[in-house]
Amino acid sequence: MLVAAFLAFAGLCLFVNGVRLYYSEGHHAGRLVDAKDAAIVNLFTAVLGFICMSHILNPANSVVYSPLSAIYLGLFALTYFWVGVNAFTGSDGRALGWYSLAVACIAVPAAITNLSLAERIFDYWQVLSWLSWAVLWFLFFLLLVLNKPIARLTGMVSAVQGVLTALLPALLYFWGVI
Repeated sequence: MLVAAFLAFAGLCLFVNGVRLYYSEGHHAGRLVDAKDAAIVNLFTAVLGFICMSHILNPANSVVYSPLSAIYLGLFALTYFWVGVNAFTGSDGRALGWYSLAVACIAVPAAITNLSLAERIFDYWQVLSWLSWAVLWFLFFLLLVLNKPIARLTGMVSAVQGVLTALLPALLYFWGVI
């Protein structure tokens, strides 16, 4: 249940970050969602992620979760923490971009591993989610390190993925559908 709550907030966070990025260029720049304003949801989601990691790594929960689950969740939690902190420090995000490249390279094998173990529809959703997250993290690398002019594209991908790969599945879980 705690991990599903994190997934819901991760979806909201991706959506808010996506809207902020999408409107970070042009005549709407900074007027719809300020980076420091979005940092609040990033930092909250990061803290929730770190709590989930602690829960997963608790030996009493080892039957339910593998330590690898905590590591995967930590990839997201650290990303959100970093985005939140960067908003307050004014960092250019290049180190976050390099981190995003490394995480994209972790996400692809995660998808392949999930595919090899997939049995239910939700398992296949996880495969597609990991692949889409790999694309998103790679877009952040292109945006933050290589300075490609893809803020609007990255924002749109982030917002859509936030809803489809995180928020909607979390809500379906809470509603008892999956």
